[in-house]
Amino acid sequence: MADPNFYIESPRFYLSYFQPDLDGHCDFLVKLYNTPEFIRDATGGAGTNIVDRTSARERLSTRFIAEHERNGYGTLLVSLKPSEPARLHGDAPFQERLACCKPIGTVSLMRGDSPTSYKAPDLGFAILPEEMRKGYAKEAAAAFLEWAKRERGVDVVLGLFDPANEGSNATFRSLGFEDRGVHKLVAFGGVMGAVWISPGANTDLSVYGI
Repeated sequence: MADPNFYIESPRFYLSYFQPDLDGHCDFLVKLYNTPEFIRDATGGAGTNIVDRTSARERLSTRFIAEHERNGYGTLLVSLKPSEPARLHGDAPFQERLACCKPIGTVSLMRGDSPTSYKAPDLGFAILPEEMRKGYAKEAAAAFLEWAKRERGVDVVLGLFDPANEGSNATFRSLGFEDRGVHKLVAFGGVMGAVWISPGANTDLSVYGI
């Protein structure tokens, strides 16, 4: 499933599969997952066990691939195109073009397979701290959502996050998602979380298991 030639393109980014055999992809995951911002927002301060190249490679080659195989979507690498378009070599193989780009984050659509999993996928994004506040999360997420609707028939998407996360609040609002308040998220251990949902979704959240 980690097709090296697959990508989704937006004006500033390529969204592509992580390649477990590439050390650079493994090292980037370690860097991203150990930023203070990721640990605070994605793990609630608990930290991550992705601490070195070996643990990152294991995650990429198992869970990441399994998610794509199960649902047809999962976590994608977000890579910033270089400022000089000529460096992209548009007729070159994709991996050669990607080598000219800078990895800056991830965007994901996640849907579990347990009895408590929600009936619609959950949109997530993580951007390196030094690249935040540039509209990158919105652009990458919008490109992924458009692809998921066109290619996978995904019409309803959830946004679930810590109510105190102002950045996620702003991004989901800018994407046109609707604020449905704070709810107990059983699938995430019963924490209270902000629930946003894509336009046109059912007003009854129980339809989606919330």
